[in-house]
Amino acid sequence: MRKLLFLMVLGSLFILGACGTTEKSTEKPTESKSQAEQKTENQVEKTTAAKPMEPTEHDTCAFCNMKVYGSEHDMGVFTAQAIDANGKNVFFDDSGCLLNAERKNGEKYRIKWVRDDQTKKWIDANTAVLVKANIQTPMKYGYAFFKDEASADQFIKENSVVNAVKSSWQELDEEANKRYMKKMKMQQNGKENSESHMESDHNKDDGHGH
Repeated sequence: MRKLLFLMVLGSLFILGACGTTEKSTEKPTESKSQAEQKTENQVEKTTAAKPMEPTEHDTCAFCNMKVYGSEHDMGVFTAQAIDANGKNVFFDDSGCLLNAERKNGEKYRIKWVRDDQTKKWIDANTAVLVKANIQTPMKYGYAFFKDEASADQFIKENSVVNAVKSSWQELDEEANKRYMKKMKMQQNGKENSESHMESDHNKDDGHGH
């Protein structure tokens, strides 16, 4: 009888221990879920807090290092900007430079802005309407941006003399890519020429030694 009672008590303790283990194992996923939700909330908060800024006189293009114009300058209407991976506002003197910066860094900016041609106010680059024309821009890309289709149509109607036509980010990116590849090729050729000159000079030095 005592042996049976001992076995019953031992069995009860085993069941209670198993329950405790089960409860602990279900607590961890709850903590992980809470951490994941917190991380998502932080990302949303960071994205929501991102706002366009005005460039200062000390800011330069994050791709070509040329001067970036503010809204007070005529060329300032072509200035673009984005939020980089570190949450920093970076500026570009022309829209093509923004695309080539993404290409160079292997990073697609999640948030980017361009200026509305009519008001110079910052607008979401992803929703902007692009117009290609024979107009002077800092890097001679010739693209203007508009907040909506109506504004773009009005510009095209009033500027037929500069052959203004609607365009797209894809067309602008194709042009920017051609320039980028050309620049890379020139740099590579320059490097090869430099190495060739160094080797030639080295051979001359060897010749003087004999």
